[in-house]
Amino acid sequence: MEPQHGQPVLILGAGPGGTTLLDLFSEEVLINVIGVVDSDPNAPGLRLAKERDIPVFHDIEKALEKSGSCMVFNLTKDEGLSEVAARWVGASSVLGGPEAKLIWQIISRLQTMQEELWENQIRMQAVINNVREGIISIDPKGTIENANPASEMVFGYEPGELIGQNVKVLMPEPDRSMHDTYLRSYHRTGKKNVIGKYREVIGLAKNGQRFPLEINVAEMEFDERKHFVGLVRDITERKQAEEKMTQLALYDQLTGLPNRTLFHERLEFARAQADRTKSLVALLFIDLDGFKAVNDSLGHNIGDLLLKEVSQRLKNSVRESDTTARMGGDEFTVILTNLQETGVASQIAEKIITSLNKPITLDGNSCSIGASIGLAIYPDHAEDLESLIKKADAAMYQAKEGGKNACVIFS
Repeated sequence: MEPQHGQPVLILGAGPGGTTLLDLFSEEVLINVIGVVDSDPNAPGLRLAKERDIPVFHDIEKALEKSGSCMVFNLTKDEGLSEVAARWVGASSVLGGPEAKLIWQIISRLQTMQEELWENQIRMQAVINNVREGIISIDPKGTIENANPASEMVFGYEPGELIGQNVKVLMPEPDRSMHDTYLRSYHRTGKKNVIGKYREVIGLAKNGQRFPLEINVAEMEFDERKHFVGLVRDITERKQAEEKMTQLALYDQLTGLPNRTLFHERLEFARAQADRTKSLVALLFIDLDGFKAVNDSLGHNIGDLLLKEVSQRLKNSVRESDTTARMGGDEFTVILTNLQETGVASQIAEKIITSLNKPITLDGNSCSIGASIGLAIYPDHAEDLESLIKKADAAMYQAKEGGKNACVIFS
């Protein structure tokens, strides 16, 4: 048995009360049980004392002589034993009767509270380790103190690998370089620009891959220092779902071009930009010549392939800053932005016609088509977008009536 340093205690009585007190005191570092006394050799407390290498006695006088200066707890009903003990160690060092019972009850309650606290800590740790959200705590300098398994999985680290690293390791540039500045500014000003708010940021995995991340940072204070706890969630799947919904709502599913809805949004943006920069916007309405004959004779599958090819040729004929949209069927539009004179729009329209006139081969079938294009300019031909659309559409019908495969500027 290792030597113990604490208040020496001698327990009188090895029945239920003495056994419980012995069990309680054995766990306390501030108490050193130096012996247990009971005249009954079969008392349960004596067996427990022997298991823990604590001296046992059957005679109180011998026990007191052996123990020297100590505290005596009398857990028997014989107060005469307290008087005997008082002659050896002094009355102030003897607790018996109600006093000993009260001390035993207090210590028993404290031990129960300690066990409950420990159980709560175990439950809390189990929750932290099993939640799907990542939980990362850092100290005031940004060093990671704790990271639950979910956060390690989010960033691709092995268990415990994040502990001790600076939280900047989870950030791509420029956030990585700016993080220390953010912390210093917060400690200096106390302004909570990001604390307590859900934010979408970009996270950096161990393998260098970037991914969308949702984070909420909370502030805590203990040991007279501020600490920070971040709840993190990989939102890659959510972002992909949002992009898919956007694709369905704003883009034509066959060609991948903006649909009618997005066309109107882009046209409104182009108008606002033109007003701001004093430039022009050209709107081209395009109707394919000969598409119906191909679709009827070769089938809808070939017709769909033809529309995809037309979409690609239209995109290749305009600038990256321009918008090509499919309005439905074989009708397309092109928005040309930031123009300084109308001649550029006419040149692009002729380029489109030339591109679409080139032979197209689809699944071994050769197809020939053309394009009738109507062209209207904002603000030269219309001061509002509704009128601009109508005039470009009217010009396109003029091109149809004039022999097709040509561009007509509204007049």
